Amino acid sequence: MKSHINHQSLENSHNVSKQWLLGFIESAAVFSIIIKKSKNTLGQQIVADFTIKLPGSEVGILEKIKEVLQAGNIYYRNKETKDEAILKATKLEEVKNIVNLFKPTDFLSETKRKKFETWSECIAIIEKKQHLTKEGFLKIALLRDVLNYKKKQWNKKKYCHVRLEIDPCHVYQKEKKLPETCQLCFKGHLKEATQ
Repeated sequence: MKSHINHQSLENSHNVSKQWLLGFIESAAVFSIIIKKSKNTLGQQIVADFTIKLPGSEVGILEKIKEVLQAGNIYYRNKETKDEAILKATKLEEVKNIVNLFKPTDFLSETKRKKFETWSECIAIIEKKQHLTKEGFLKIALLRDVLNYKKKQWNKKKYCHVRLEIDPCHVYQKEKKLPETCQLCFKGHLKEATQ
């Protein structure tokens, strides 16, 4: 049975305060959504990802954060040099623990608060298994572009590219109409979603 963290266990764990943890997350954590190939009916899967990277010499801090959050695994980018340590959580129960520990209003940074809210919204969709439907999947794909607005990822495909893979336009061309999931003026949708 998985244990869930609460505010009391946070305060009692190695004198780590919620404020310290929150400050660290605001400055160093990345909330992201990864879309990758899969053998499921949509051909792609969605993974919520929480990552903190630090110099390898600071791995002790990541171990403390991992213990408090009860989430993630620690890796080294290069096992030989151990120059960069990475705490990464992708399991649904673990990212839900992180979401449940904080409220958006806890964040001082408006940018980080918005990212946390968007990431939390994606996790709620995943928890309800709506990401297994075309509509839910595309909703997360659109939120993902909001989450990563003005940021490039090594494997990032924008919403329209993802949509074309699971809801191709050629199906609609014969009827001379656009699919409901098409975002002709994506910048306008992105602007609305970020306001």
